[in-house]
Amino acid sequence: MRKIAVILCLLFSFLLANAQSYEVLNYDFAGTPVNGINIKTNLPFEHKSQMITLKIEGYNYGVSETIDLKLVWYIFSGEFTNTSISSAGSFTPEVFLTNKNGLVNIYINDKGYYTRFKVTAFAKGLGEQSSWFQGWTTADEVMQGTQAVNLAYKNNFKGTITNQGNLYSLGNVGIGTSDTKGYKLAVNGKIRAQEIKVETAGWPDYVFAKDYQLPSLQETEQHIKDKGHLPGIPSAEEVKANGVDLGEMNAKLLQKIEELTLHLIEIKKELDDLKKK
Repeated sequence: MRKIAVILCLLFSFLLANAQSYEVLNYDFAGTPVNGINIKTNLPFEHKSQMITLKIEGYNYGVSETIDLKLVWYIFSGEFTNTSISSAGSFTPEVFLTNKNGLVNIYINDKGYYTRFKVTAFAKGLGEQSSWFQGWTTADEVMQGTQAVNLAYKNNFKGTITNQGNLYSLGNVGIGTSDTKGYKLAVNGKIRAQEIKVETAGWPDYVFAKDYQLPSLQETEQHIKDKGHLPGIPSAEEVKANGVDLGEMNAKLLQKIEELTLHLIEIKKELDDLKKK
């Protein structure tokens, strides 16, 4: 009987050491965090030590949002690489990875009321140990550690639709691209819409002010000869490199139309004077 118990114990230890999925943490807080949720793992911050997929599932009662987050990362040459996060729920807080005293910390920048979730991990094939997935704890504290990485949200649907951050506040959305270049919306492809409204400041009605210095046609002609484009309008090379701001370009084009209108009015007056003479 004792031999059977020893064999079962060894078998259990072997299976645990070679398991692929681990339930590592259950979190529930009957209140509102002051600083956020800091998850202290026992995953070593070591070169090529792990390739983790982490799943966080639960509910945020304060805002009635489902929590369904998946995180992935790899540690290579002393830094987090191949990092990403996706959400199948409505809960999309800022999530950071840090190195705290040689262990991976996960910081969730959220102060939700009555939040509950469980954390499960998947790891296989890079020498992971069962002890890495035991003894995880949480704390209501500010982000801890160094080498912080803010995970970019990526949810792809037959193509690429990428939300980098919180869509309602800090997020940038890319369609067909994961590089939004800092814009709130970046589209790699054509856009079709029934109506587009662009809000812009500096509408050029100042052209009609009495003190406006209207460029002469001779000055405009000389600029075209020297530069190959209208004054104040970007060149073809600039447009190819940087694109065009619709609001700004419409304002510039209107400015040119207004200047031309003033020139036409002046020419009309001169023609009328010639006719009279």
